[in-house]
Amino acid sequence: MAAPIFLLTDFGDRDAYVGVMKAIMLSIDPSLVILDLCHGIEPQNVVSAAYVLSSAVQYLPNGSIVVAVIDPGVGTSRRIGVFVFDHFVLLAPDNGLATLVLEQFRCEMAVALDPKQLVDRPPSATFHGRDLFAPAAAYLATGNVHIDQLGSRVDAGSLIRLDLNPRFDGGPLKASILHIDRFGNIVTNVQAERWGITHEHHWMCRIGQDNIPLVRTYADRGEGEPLAYIGSSGYVEIAIRNGSAVERYGKVPTVFIERQG
Repeated sequence: MAAPIFLLTDFGDRDAYVGVMKAIMLSIDPSLVILDLCHGIEPQNVVSAAYVLSSAVQYLPNGSIVVAVIDPGVGTSRRIGVFVFDHFVLLAPDNGLATLVLEQFRCEMAVALDPKQLVDRPPSATFHGRDLFAPAAAYLATGNVHIDQLGSRVDAGSLIRLDLNPRFDGGPLKASILHIDRFGNIVTNVQAERWGITHEHHWMCRIGQDNIPLVRTYADRGEGEPLAYIGSSGYVEIAIRNGSAVERYGKVPTVFIERQG
């Protein structure tokens, strides 16, 4: 039985890009199971994609193939990586998209995809999702191609990683945005467990002049009031009760986080 394939892109649903990728894969094996993780990533937002990817992969069935195409460098000399982890294989541009996954899981093997090993004709300079990612994923899912046949092995230490850590100089944590979800909630780059943050203690977030208490859930604050909480992926998030934090604070606020008392 072929491995399931999961797709993560910034292609949206207005164009045929996702459908064409699926068509290419199904032309290789009509029995493939292809599922959508997300196609609503903000265009070219590799940081947001890194967060969405890391929040999902732990729940995938063993043996899954993940295809992540958020690729501002498409058509350049940037590498396409085939990353092998314990329970899934990730195909993604080597542009930092795999940063958080590489922190979560040990990369057992990394291969830089060689287009000449995969297709007979030069791929499009602007649609590697169709010409390279899709066929590579299909061949891997069916087991007809071994990973080593797709290119040359590379040292996992050479993979591009983004600096997505909060800043700490002895004062408050200085957090930045990883992701904004469809509700307008702001996901910061602060992992609560790593920094000992719990809602049982008095933690406060500050954006501009607003002091925002860390609470357990949305209903702990009044209508329209800001709140901080530990989201389902373990990061500190900022929300407005029944409103939008990004509408109030914008897309690039600095968030200061510290324990009170």
